[in-house]
Amino acid sequence: MLNRRQKHQESQVPAPQPSSTGQVADPFTYINQGTELQGNIVAKGRVRIHGIVRGNITVEGVLEVAEDGLVEGDKIIADEVKIIGHVKANVEARVKIEIWQKGILEGDIRATALDIEEGATFIGRSDMRSESQVLVSASATN
Repeated sequence: MLNRRQKHQESQVPAPQPSSTGQVADPFTYINQGTELQGNIVAKGRVRIHGIVRGNITVEGVLEVAEDGLVEGDKIIADEVKIIGHVKANVEARVKIEIWQKGILEGDIRATALDIEEGATFIGRSDMRSESQVLVSASATN
C-alpha cells in the first residue's frame, strides 16, 4: 500500500508522452479540468478525470478521479478505481477501490479490496468479494 506522500506524488505524475516512434507505452486518457462530457466512456489503460463526466464508465485498467474531478452516473466498472475527487455512482472494481483523504464516493461498491483514508467520505454499501466473483458479476452486467 502507498503511503500518503507516495499517493500525492503519484497523483501529480504527468500524462505519458509519446516515444520517438509516436507510440505511447500504455493507453492514457486525460479529461482536463473545464471539460464536461455527457455519455458513456469505454476505455483501456489509465483514465484520469479532472473535469466532469456525466455517464457510465468502463475501463480495462485504472480509473482516477482527480481532486477537481466529478463523475455522475449509474455505474463505473474498472480494474482499479482511485477517487480523490467526487463520484456519484455505483462502483465495481475487479481489484481495488481507493478513496483518498479528500475523496467523496456516493454509491454502492463491489470490489476485492477497499482502502478508505481518514478524512474521505463514503456514503453507500460495500460488497467485498473474491476477484472471480467480481469478474463474474461485472461480465453479467455488461
